[in-house]
Amino acid sequence: MNAADEDLDNKLQKISTDLLADLDKALVSYLRKPDGNGGTRVRSFVRAREAFVATCDAIDHFQELPQLLDPHLPKWIPFLAQSYLEDLTNPRRSVAKRDNSAKSKALVPVSFAISKILYTFCKVRGEKVIVRFLNAEAKYLEVLLSSIEEAELQAAADTTAPDPAELLSAPQKGWAWEQRYIVLLWLSHLFFAPFDLATISSVEFEEDAVPKIDGLVLQENLPGITLRILPLAIKYLATASKERDAAKALLVRMAMRKDMQAMGVLSSLVNWAITSLRPRKDTEPRPAYFYLGVLSFLAGILRSSSETSDMDAHLSSVFNAVHALTLNDTDVSKAVNALALARKMIIKVIRSVVVTYLRKSNQNMQSMEVTETAIGYLLESLSDNDTPVRMSASKSLSVITLKLDPDMASEVVEAVLESLNRNVLWNKEEIKKGARPVRDLAAVNHLEWHGLVLTLSHLLYRRSPPAQQLSDIIHALLLGLSFEQRSLAGTSVGANVRDAACFGVWALARRYTTAELLAVPTQSVFAAKAHPADSSIIQVLATELVIAACLDPFGNIRRGSSAALQELIGRHPDTVEQGISVVQNVDYHAVARRSRAIQQVATNATRLASQYGVSLLHGILGWRGVGDMDAPSRRDSGIAFGVLTTIMGKNSPQPEGRFRESFALVQTRLKGLATRKIEERHGLLLCLAALLDQFPEFVSLATNTEMENIGIEDVCAILQDCHDTTYRRPELIAEAASRLAVSTVPLLQAMLSDGTSVETLEPGSQVLSPTRPGTYTGFLNTIRKSKERNSALVDLAGKLANVIDTWLDFPESETIEASSSAALLLLVISTEENRTKLLLEWAKLIQYRPASRAAIIGQGYFHVLAMAQPLAEATSQNAEWDDVVSEAFLARWIADKQVETRVSLLQSLIRARALCNKPLAFLPLLVDGLNDYTTNARGDVGSQVRVQALKAIQVLWENIGDATGEEVWVVQSVEKLFYRTLRLSVEKLDKVRPEAQAALSLVIVKRQVLRSGHYRSNQLTTENSETSSLDQLSTSSKQYFKSLLELLSYGQLHKSVAATATSDPVSWTSQLMAGLVTSADTGQEDLVITSRAALTEFCQASAANLQQVCGALVHNLQTYQAEDRIVVPTLEVIAYLFHAGLFAGGNSVNMRALCLQTQKAGYKTGNVRKILACVKVYGCVAALDAEQGSPEARKRLGALMFHPWPRVRMAVVDELWGQLGGSDKDGGGVADVLLGVDWGKADKASVKAVVEKLQLE
Repeated sequence: MNAADEDLDNKLQKISTDLLADLDKALVSYLRKPDGNGGTRVRSFVRAREAFVATCDAIDHFQELPQLLDPHLPKWIPFLAQSYLEDLTNPRRSVAKRDNSAKSKALVPVSFAISKILYTFCKVRGEKVIVRFLNAEAKYLEVLLSSIEEAELQAAADTTAPDPAELLSAPQKGWAWEQRYIVLLWLSHLFFAPFDLATISSVEFEEDAVPKIDGLVLQENLPGITLRILPLAIKYLATASKERDAAKALLVRMAMRKDMQAMGVLSSLVNWAITSLRPRKDTEPRPAYFYLGVLSFLAGILRSSSETSDMDAHLSSVFNAVHALTLNDTDVSKAVNALALARKMIIKVIRSVVVTYLRKSNQNMQSMEVTETAIGYLLESLSDNDTPVRMSASKSLSVITLKLDPDMASEVVEAVLESLNRNVLWNKEEIKKGARPVRDLAAVNHLEWHGLVLTLSHLLYRRSPPAQQLSDIIHALLLGLSFEQRSLAGTSVGANVRDAACFGVWALARRYTTAELLAVPTQSVFAAKAHPADSSIIQVLATELVIAACLDPFGNIRRGSSAALQELIGRHPDTVEQGISVVQNVDYHAVARRSRAIQQVATNATRLASQYGVSLLHGILGWRGVGDMDAPSRRDSGIAFGVLTTIMGKNSPQPEGRFRESFALVQTRLKGLATRKIEERHGLLLCLAALLDQFPEFVSLATNTEMENIGIEDVCAILQDCHDTTYRRPELIAEAASRLAVSTVPLLQAMLSDGTSVETLEPGSQVLSPTRPGTYTGFLNTIRKSKERNSALVDLAGKLANVIDTWLDFPESETIEASSSAALLLLVISTEENRTKLLLEWAKLIQYRPASRAAIIGQGYFHVLAMAQPLAEATSQNAEWDDVVSEAFLARWIADKQVETRVSLLQSLIRARALCNKPLAFLPLLVDGLNDYTTNARGDVGSQVRVQALKAIQVLWENIGDATGEEVWVVQSVEKLFYRTLRLSVEKLDKVRPEAQAALSLVIVKRQVLRSGHYRSNQLTTENSETSSLDQLSTSSKQYFKSLLELLSYGQLHKSVAATATSDPVSWTSQLMAGLVTSADTGQEDLVITSRAALTEFCQASAANLQQVCGALVHNLQTYQAEDRIVVPTLEVIAYLFHAGLFAGGNSVNMRALCLQTQKAGYKTGNVRKILACVKVYGCVAALDAEQGSPEARKRLGALMFHPWPRVRMAVVDELWGQLGGSDKDGGGVADVLLGVDWGKADKASVKAVVEKLQLE
């Protein structure tokens, strides 16, 4: 529905220069290599994966903008063709036979690689464009023909299908289909040779050697090339792949040559085709693709001979044979009609035959009968189930109509218009409601309408209909432009009709003059009755296009409408109100994103002229707005409805009249709505809510100060209906009704203010905003000051109280947000007693976890209580329950360990910003959230809690830079949260690191991170160096990890944070390494590489850094001994640093203590990965010299040789082999005792002997 803000074609155009340059290099480097003489020669084999990624995948990027390839095609295609011919003509070097290994399968012959690349070019740019650049020298005709014949013989010798991946290991197999397609296409291009084939054929071909083809009778003394081409092309004419298209082009090209026609080849092939379509009854039908190939050949022949008389003698027989297939009375016709592509080919053949007949000056009875029969069949095909068939039929019908006499052409147009009027009714219900007259198209066939509207569009594009018929045609186009039907599954099936109507309006604007269009009376177009009578038909079309461009659910139709609008206004200037401005606002790119089209483009169009706004309002109340199946689009439409009404009210002499009219319009539709139409009811309620949100704007414009009487009673009636009626999707009704209730706040404010302060009115969503607690506490004080409670206020509170508990139980995020705001409104407008009662009830409700899973306590309660914290303080008369909300939250957090509950709790605190009001009360909750590593069958679900906890910290630290550092909450929050946030900023999960990065950025002075890794403040940096701020670095980059590692040494924390954060360097580094090891060991491959590279550079920078890291790693082995999540990656990183030659340099590390901690980590563990990591560490320590190493490591390796798990014993043997240096060159080394034994199956005696010999005891 919504296109990206920046379209893919725009992105492609920006990077196309680099893509094309890389493609240019890849074509040369992957297909050719140096020949040793300063030149290049073609390779014999190509690495398939690398070559096709660099070439074919790169070419595929240009599917949307293939014309970007055009400047390079004259260079690339001849280069590929020459390389192919070079490989074909040069003797291939003998290749040693390889086994069927993975390495051999990775290579493919260069001829196949070139063919695949050429096919990709044909797929993206079109074969007609690519084939023009192929080598056209006639000397290569027989070379290519011989190569494909040899491949056929090889394929016949091996009955298995050729696999491109096995072409090297089995070179006797035939070609892949891409290679056959390219060669056949190339051969068809070579048949443009301007001299007879008899002079080209160098090999005499015996006619007896020609494979017999049923129904094909050839003359004698045909050239050898012809005899060789015919069976080959006919064979591949029956395939189901792309070779069929190339074989058809080859046959057509050969048959249309003058020398071949003189020898009767054309007549022989046409007779063969007709005979093939009329098989004898005693013969079995051929596959359907054979008949498809025959039909495509006939279509190609007729198209090529359309301007000549070459096929005149065969027109009648071809038409009869092909039309007989449409009767569906034989096995052949049933097989053909089962294929949509075959039906499309039938239409092409019939069109070509009829057009050839109509090209003649004298028409006989036979040609007239053929024409009438063809038109009848094409009209029937307009309702075909397959879109390609309908498109072909509509185009063919327009082409034929253009060739007809004006009278007969008018009859065709009348037939199309008559079909469009069948089963079209007026919507009586809409008329009774007083709405605009609307056509009811529920009974029509949407497939037939697509074909009919598309036919009209093609007719208009060729200017076939006379100007006198434009009235009915425009009527049909207007109906098509707003056509919509829903399938049984509820999906839209009318988009193709609207797309065709956009094409029709574009063609109408392009082909007909302004005078001809203005001559069409608006009253004569029934579909234009909804528009003002004084509007011209061009203005009506422009208005309808604006509606479609702003509101249509499909992006291609919005863009198509914008293009048609631009054509209409550009071709017919000064006929559309504010035409140039309309084109500038309803821009092709502006309407790509639907939300922007509804809210911005529609708003700008309404500001230009009121008639656009009126039509857009009615469009929003239709299927394109409130009736849309997409809920976000209905929300956008509701907001737009209120904004458009406001804009029109500002331009109206009576703004309150515009407000009342829109309100009544929505109310009328709502009252007459069926209960089952939930989506439309949801949209209408949102429109009402958006309209009431605009109430402050109307009050400032209105001359009548009694506008606040509008709406309250209606809203109460709607709330009562929500309580009394059970709807199919109650969560949608709850959301919309909640927003509607909240939108009554400015009306309540106006009633309570007695008209003295209407300028201070604000929409309800702003008054009850969680970020502005002062506004709703102020609203509460206003209510308290009123002498007596307003009856409307009492009624609204009562109706809302009846439904709010049900609404707060829904789990959908949109419903939670809306219902919690409505619950907050209920608290505000309730009496003191009721407010206290509700707060205590809700706090008690969320305080304890439900005893039964069936009992549901909605997440909405968390949100409303978090927002109600200021109300609780304002309501409490004593200090006994002043902190009831925070106590309830903490009690539920402790009692409920479910991830979903904790996530909801944190989200409610974030939304209400309750952390800022009482940070100390919620610090334990945040600490627990940062340490939540709950895992289940879905994986690390605790990461959801950690992410929300980090977002909560962002809210808490939002203004920490302005603090002095002496505040209690600052000191305690930094002590408890900073180190843990630092740990999460380098952990392995990609969704956690960015949130931690954002939180850390709040406590760090904005600075530039130099490439060297040092920091400078913005004020001191004057060099032009490549720098970036910490919050701008990618969280997966080496620079990001390196900057965090150096943060303790070079970082500039805010003064309010620095003293507390840097007071414990050991905890800082330990927490940082606890997170970093997870990225350096168990992260994705790129993350492991970058994090290890950053760690290595940091350790190499100075001895102090190395001591800092090594000490933290050993410290974490002891601290997190029971947590495999940290211990295992820590052991792996220690082993990595040993292998990098760094850990041994950490002189402060006691290797004996390291072995002891490693032994404790692996003691009685069932984690095989942990044991293997311990083995690696033991091996690294044992490999050190006697002064640095520890004998404990060798002893532990000897003990692990007796481990019951074979995998562990094998890992120990690997470490010992590396430690002992392997076997000597001449044998006899110490490590030779490890050879010749399967240590996974060795007995204890063998193991003991080796342990004793290697002195591992």
